Amino acid sequence: MRARARYLRCGSFAAITTGTKMNQCSLLLLVLCVAMFPVVGLGGPPDGSPHGHGAASSTTSTTAPVAVTYSGRAFAAFVDVPALGVNRMYVSDTGFLPPEGGLKTAELADVTVPGVLSAQLLVARTSGANGVAESSAALADVNVLNGLVTATFIRAESEATCNGVRGSTEVVGLTVAGKAVEVDAFAQSQPVTVVLPTGTVTVVVNEQTSSTSPGFREISVNAVHVTVTGLLQAEVILSSAHSDIDGCPSSVGGGGGCPPAPECHDFVTGGGFIAVGTGRANFGFNAGIKPNATAPDGHLNYVDHTNGWHVKSMSVSSYTITGLTSRHFEGEAEVNGVPGVTYMVDVADNAEPGRHTDTFRIRWNGYDSGDGKTTPLEGGNIQLHKPCP
Repeated sequence: MRARARYLRCGSFAAITTGTKMNQCSLLLLVLCVAMFPVVGLGGPPDGSPHGHGAASSTTSTTAPVAVTYSGRAFAAFVDVPALGVNRMYVSDTGFLPPEGGLKTAELADVTVPGVLSAQLLVARTSGANGVAESSAALADVNVLNGLVTATFIRAESEATCNGVRGSTEVVGLTVAGKAVEVDAFAQSQPVTVVLPTGTVTVVVNEQTSSTSPGFREISVNAVHVTVTGLLQAEVILSSAHSDIDGCPSSVGGGGGCPPAPECHDFVTGGGFIAVGTGRANFGFNAGIKPNATAPDGHLNYVDHTNGWHVKSMSVSSYTITGLTSRHFEGEAEVNGVPGVTYMVDVADNAEPGRHTDTFRIRWNGYDSGDGKTTPLEGGNIQLHKPCP
C-alpha cells in the first residue's frame, strides 16, 4: 500500500525511510485536504535580507478533534553565516502551526542572499487536521556559499499520526566542493565530509529525528544539513519539515486510534521539475476545494529554463476530477509579468515516490510542456489529498 498523507486505509504500511511498519486503526483514516498559498517567508534581521519575489502570508484554521493538538513547521532554507552578516535567517518559512491545526504555507519564486544562497521556487507547507500532522518543503536550482554545495532539487516531508510517524527526502543533482554525491533515497543521516585548505565541510543528507510517548508522536526531517568549520563558520539547512501530534486516544498502545472523519474535500499539491525539450522546467502548485469552501482556489508557479518563461497564476477558476488519481485545473495567469493569459494544467498522482511516475503538463497560448501528453516528473512529487473513500 502507498504510504500517503492524503488518505491512509486501515492495516499497516511501510515507513518510507525506516522500513518499519505502523499499525493503522480499524477504520478508514481520512485526511482533510489542504492547500499551499503563496507567502513571503523570510525570517531574520534586516541586514543581509535576501532579495526575493513572493506574496503575502496566509493561514486557514480548522477545528481539531477534542483533546488532540498539533504542531508543525516547514521552511525551504535556514542560513547562519555571521562573518557575512547573515544571522539565523529562515527563508520561505511557514512559522509554527497553532495547536488547533489548520494550514500555513510559504512560497518564493526565487531568492538571493549574496555570497550565501540562491535558489528558485522555494515552497513550504504545514498542516494539522483529523489526526494527521503533515509538513513539506522544497526548493530548486540551489547554490550555497558560491558553489560549495549545489543541487538541482531538494525536498523534505514529515507526517505524524496517532499510530506513528514517517519521513522522506528527495535530493537530485547534489554536489559538494564540485564533486557529485550519490544519495540513497532510503538511508537516514548520510554524512559527506570534505576537508579544504580553509576548513571542513560536512553535509548530512536525510537527517531525521523522532520521538514517541503515550499520546504523543513527533518527527523532524532536514533534507540537507550543511556545516562549515575553519576560517568561515556556517550552518545551512535546505528543506526542513517538522510534524507532531499530542493528546491521541489511548485505545492503541497508550496513544492511538482515529479521530472523527472529516468532511469530503478534494485537493492536489505538487512541486518538482520535468524535462522540456533539451532542458527542464520547475513547478510548484496547489489547486482544489479548500475546507469550508465550495469554489476552487490555489496557486501555480512554473519556470521553463529552456526559454525563460515564468508563469504565475492569478486565479484557479476550474478544478476537475479526470480520473482516480488525475486532476485538471485552469485559470488566469501572467507570463513574464504580462497578465491576461489562460493556463491549463493536468497532473496525476500515480505512485510514491513521484519521480518518473507522477505526471505534469501545462498549456497556454500554443505552449505545451508535454507536446500533446503529460510528462513524468524527473524529480519531486504530486500529492492528491482525497479524504473521501
